[in-house]
Amino acid sequence: MQLITVKPIQGGWAVNPFEGLPLMFLTGGRAEQKARELAQRAARLGVPTEVRVHDGSGQLVGQIPYYDAEA
Repeated sequence: MQLITVKPIQGGWAVNPFEGLPLMFLTGGRAEQKARELAQRAARLGVPTEVRVHDGSGQLVGQIPYYDAEA
């Protein structure tokens, strides 16, 4: 399973996809939305993916798995 994380950084939020460079956002909500979009795309391509969301203090507050809909 691939992993995408949403974590606070100085001045905003980072989405760290399993491939590529981190994406930066000003709000946690927008960062989480993008992480979910990336995970849904990966799942449609047959790549099981999990989004892990951290709060402003860095604590893990959510884990959302995405699987291929045809599996």
